[in-house]
Amino acid sequence: MTMRRLLVLLAMWISLAANAQVVSEHDMKAAYLYNFAHLFEWPELPRANFHLCVLGDAEVGAALLRFDERRVDGKRIVIARLSSLAPIRLCDILYVGAGELPSLPRIRSTLGSQPTLVVTDRGNLPAAGLMLDIENSRLVFDVNLEQCERTGLKAKPTLLGFARSVRRAGEAEARPLP
Repeated sequence: MTMRRLLVLLAMWISLAANAQVVSEHDMKAAYLYNFAHLFEWPELPRANFHLCVLGDAEVGAALLRFDERRVDGKRIVIARLSSLAPIRLCDILYVGAGELPSLPRIRSTLGSQPTLVVTDRGNLPAAGLMLDIENSRLVFDVNLEQCERTGLKAKPTLLGFARSVRRAGEAEARPLP
C-alpha cells in the first residue's frame, strides 16, 4: 500500500470522526488500529500472520473483524479478541480497552522488549506506544516514541504528522505538535 493511499485513508477516517452519527467510535478505533499497522516499520519475525489483538473492548474487537485477512507487509492480518493475558506474546498490535488499563504493568512486564505495539484507550501513555482519546468529539492519538523504539518499532513520519502529541526518548511528557 502506498504512503499516499495511507494518507488519504487516514484523512478520510479523521474527517468522518466529526460526524459521529455516520461512524461509531468503535469503528473509528478499529480503522485507526488497522492503519497503525501500516504506519510502523516492523522487525522481521518468523510468523506467517500479523496478529491484531484486542483485550477488554468487545465492540472494538467486533469492528476489527472487517479487517480480518487483509494484509500488512505481505502477512495476513488475524484478529484476536482476547479474554486473558495468556496469549499476548503472539500479538503484533495489542489494543487495551479502558476496563483492562490496570493490567498495563503486567502487560509491559510480560511483553518486555518484544516488538508489540501496545495501544491504550485513554490510558497511561508512558506504558503504551500509542494512546487513543476523544477530544472535541474527534478521535485523536498520542505517540510514545521512546516506548516504541525500546521494542524495536519505528514509527513512519506520516504517523507522527497526524499525532496530537509525541513523547520522545528522554522527555518526561509528550509534547503537542504544532
